[in-house]
Amino acid sequence: MAWWLENNLRMIQNNLRDIDAGMDVQEWFQEIEKSNCNCVMVGAGGISSFYPTRLPYQTPSPYLKGDLLKEIVEICHAHGVRVIARFDFSKTHERLLAEHPQWYYVSQAGEHLLYNDTAATCVCGDYQQEKSVEIIREVLENYAVDGIFFNMFGFQTKDYSGVEHGICHCEGCRRAYRAYCGKELPQGEAWKGDETYAAFKEQVVGGLLGRIRAAVKAINPEVAICTYHHEGVDIIREESNSAVDRPLPFFLYSASENCQTAAYSWQGEKTMLNCAINAVDIFYRFQGVSPEMTRLRLYENLAAGSQLDFCIIGDFADYPDRAGVEAMREVFAHHARNEAVYGHLRSKARVLLHRPSKGDKEYLGWFILLKEAHVPFDTIEDAAARKHPEKAAGHDLIIVPNPKKAPEALLDAAHAAGARILFSALTDGGAPYTMRRMRIAHLKTVEKTRAAYLSTRDKSLFPSFPDRDWVILDLPFGVFTGAKGGLELVHSAMFGPPERCFGHVVGEERGLLLSADGTCAALTFRLGQLFRDYGYADHKAIALDVLRAFAPQVFTLRTDAPSCVEIFEHALPDGRTLLQLINLSGFNGMTMEAPLAIADVTVTLPAPYTRAQSLTAAPAPQLERAQDGGTRLRFAPLERYQAFVLS
Repeated sequence: MAWWLENNLRMIQNNLRDIDAGMDVQEWFQEIEKSNCNCVMVGAGGISSFYPTRLPYQTPSPYLKGDLLKEIVEICHAHGVRVIARFDFSKTHERLLAEHPQWYYVSQAGEHLLYNDTAATCVCGDYQQEKSVEIIREVLENYAVDGIFFNMFGFQTKDYSGVEHGICHCEGCRRAYRAYCGKELPQGEAWKGDETYAAFKEQVVGGLLGRIRAAVKAINPEVAICTYHHEGVDIIREESNSAVDRPLPFFLYSASENCQTAAYSWQGEKTMLNCAINAVDIFYRFQGVSPEMTRLRLYENLAAGSQLDFCIIGDFADYPDRAGVEAMREVFAHHARNEAVYGHLRSKARVLLHRPSKGDKEYLGWFILLKEAHVPFDTIEDAAARKHPEKAAGHDLIIVPNPKKAPEALLDAAHAAGARILFSALTDGGAPYTMRRMRIAHLKTVEKTRAAYLSTRDKSLFPSFPDRDWVILDLPFGVFTGAKGGLELVHSAMFGPPERCFGHVVGEERGLLLSADGTCAALTFRLGQLFRDYGYADHKAIALDVLRAFAPQVFTLRTDAPSCVEIFEHALPDGRTLLQLINLSGFNGMTMEAPLAIADVTVTLPAPYTRAQSLTAAPAPQLERAQDGGTRLRFAPLERYQAFVLS
């Protein structure tokens, strides 16, 4: 087995600045040892080299006195710590721009992108296509690093201040795009929704990663390749980070979502390093987020089946925020004590959630509501679903948040395996596969639904609404013919002044459609986005009532824990079960503080267990036989994080 597939890393990235080229390596490594760290990521080359390069298109740090990379590799390997060399080929020192202008980004207006003393390069230029491989080769042939990582890999359109400059229009991009599709590059902002241009970017990035992989593995097949992409890599990198300008609502499950998706999508092929970024923002690298946020992100990494990854700017010696470092060390120490348990977890979920694209609002809404409802589920990213449609097997329900983008092979595999399929956000006629499978026809789309509602008057279908018959809609609603269902559309009427608030009509148009054979259901409105954007519990209740009626077998776990408790259930390789709980009660929508202890938590699992071992300081839970033959676990209190091994 390749070393990265052991999936047990506790990695610290010191994002080295030029001034760190002269740091005291012995003193730095003492901090690494204190952290139970078994892998480091440090700067190697690209914008600045932290070793004495022979290549004219690299710029050594002006603070480099000897060979920093050599010193780090030697001391780390002497103590059993792996080293991943970090590269950034997205920019070079501006001195190279005049000599090699064809390497660099060019805006539609014909301008290069300069920032401080650096110039942005282009993926289609010879620097990234050719010189990057030569830089990597120089490092691998002279230093016994265990892995390589590329920062800001791919097509970059923003600078470090967050200013959008648009897509690159260099000659390399124009030539490559014409060869790809016979067209000229999109103009203005048309690229943002252009699927052809998106596919072009994927082909260019995938092709370059493939060439880098071939070159690296020819030198040393034991070197792991890592970046923010799935193609050609051994370790997928993601980040859980914050930003002062990021719009609300804050997504609390970032680490879980990143790790769950990679863990299921690429299990056995690749591993994930989801970095808990300590910095508040790229503008404020020297203050960390709340230590509780760092703990949460790292515990979610573990619980979702990934490994640990933490980053600060520069050296420990002059880093002004020690609180985040101590929080990291707490979780790293827990993992070091229990390393044998983590790393090879197999989900026991019966629900598979398809991710059409990262950040899709409909998908995120479903992710959040399933978490809050304690319905165990797996997540598969679109690229993996297309490559491995067989991963649909073994699930009782597939949830498709965007029917237009779901791979037909995945849905066919689900149908063949006897799984039920729930389509959400079916608002128009742009999903022919869904309409064929459901045997429905699109009649129209009601775009303006402000002051319209969904009817929950059928209490046999919607028992969660004994005293509420209408729930707000507010987003487009698709009207279809050919299937029965519920959630009738309550048409918009006057909403002001109060004297004129009447005239609503409950129509025959249905927001929930059920196929005649009972294998498929569809929601003709954006339920996930409504819940993600507005947070109304009614939309979550609609989803859960639909699941109870359509696929009740997916409720394999029962608990009285509040919705702010995140629960994970995995099978271990030896047949035991790992149950993990994370207390999110310290989050109030804006601020993350220490969670409130939750007393007397009960979790009922379908399998019979006779023994429970706690991996934390908490006592083992009481085990009781449930009426259905399963096991009821009782424990108190639930503080920050608890993990139990059941056998």
